Amino acid sequence: MRDNTHMPATFQSLPDASSFRRTAASMWSAPKDPSIHGSMDVDATHALAFLEAHRARTGEKLTMTHLVCAATARALAKHPDLNAKVRFGGRLEKRSTVDLFVSVSTGNGKDLSGAKIERADALDWSGWTEAIGGRAKQIREGKDPAFEKSRSLFKALPFFLLRPLLWLVDVLTNELHLHLPSQGMPRDPFGSAVITNVGMFGIDTAFAPFVPLGRCPMLLLITEVKDRPWVEEGKLVVKPVLRLCATFDHRIIDGYAAGLLAKEIRAQLEQPLPAQAAAAEAA
Repeated sequence: MRDNTHMPATFQSLPDASSFRRTAASMWSAPKDPSIHGSMDVDATHALAFLEAHRARTGEKLTMTHLVCAATARALAKHPDLNAKVRFGGRLEKRSTVDLFVSVSTGNGKDLSGAKIERADALDWSGWTEAIGGRAKQIREGKDPAFEKSRSLFKALPFFLLRPLLWLVDVLTNELHLHLPSQGMPRDPFGSAVITNVGMFGIDTAFAPFVPLGRCPMLLLITEVKDRPWVEEGKLVVKPVLRLCATFDHRIIDGYAAGLLAKEIRAQLEQPLPAQAAAAEAA
């Protein structure tokens, strides 16, 4: 019998790697980032009731993703100093608008893209369903020109050219703030925060890494709403609970600032009805 204990590992190219995996492999280098992580459980009782009532009243397919996006956008609008980015190796700059990047899975979950929602804090519920639903549909049906252009380019390029290209895109769109949508390179491509719903995959708790190209201060994962033990007025009860998992850029958001955002997001999710009135006033 042959002893393979000391045989060295062998490697071969990963066949049919998606455009996202190829891009990711070229984008990140060795870990040296300032990421911090935190999670928060939110009582989703009122949010779920609101979603059901809103769907019955309007027919709009409002989801927990829309509620979390709206709450996050308004939390950043309330604390504008946290809606910032780092440019030129260390200069902190505040954004004038709250723009969210909502991740969208494509290719039956094999690839990943997203839709940038501009001036997100001013949207009402109808605006959210149209913004996310419309963009997601375009991307999944291959009708989003910017996504198709960038996806085709990243998929076709050899791996050794991806990192230089991504470096160039970062310089053009983040450092120089050039707006080149026809080339698949919009200015400040990820905006104020990235939000991804992983609840459909049954994920309980997870934290995602920052995309270096993003330059956003927060990345938020929405997990599955599950029945969990909950203490209410000193009694143990079972409640539907939404767990939010965040990655923060510590250069912009420290523990105190993260607490401010968490408090605001929790308040809006536990009582979602006033949010539409706030959006109407902002508009």
